[in-house]
Amino acid sequence: MKYTLVMRGNPRYPERSKKAYACAQYEKTLSIDELLDYIVLHGSALRKGDYKAVISTIAEAMADKMAEGYKIDLAEMGKFYPTLECEGAETMSEFNPDKHIKAIRVHWEPGADFKDLKQKATFREDLARRLQRETLKVDQERWKKKKD
Repeated sequence: MKYTLVMRGNPRYPERSKKAYACAQYEKTLSIDELLDYIVLHGSALRKGDYKAVISTIAEAMADKMAEGYKIDLAEMGKFYPTLECEGAETMSEFNPDKHIKAIRVHWEPGADFKDLKQKATFREDLARRLQRETLKVDQERWKKKKD
């Protein structure tokens, strides 16, 4: 996976010096067809209707390609892309990817089928949880009074 270094300061502490951080660089965004071509080229023992195998194979391919720095576009499902979790180095020359890059995280940008989830949802409060919190609060107050 390719990355670039940038010097960033902490907005909460502008007086502190900036540190070097890695930013993921994407080769390109893979389409679902390109991802499926990748799967076919690397062999697949899929049988028609075997959805678990399909999901497993796609997940493995996505992980391989994201580790190489690709974004994955799964059409209506959305785009998946890697970002780097890293610790800052004092300077760019001191940045060591083995030391400062701690993990690769996967993020998701919702596709068309996920864009309007709020419109599809019906919101309702879980009154049982509120009642539990209120009961706990009353019980804690009673216990505190007995203690005093």
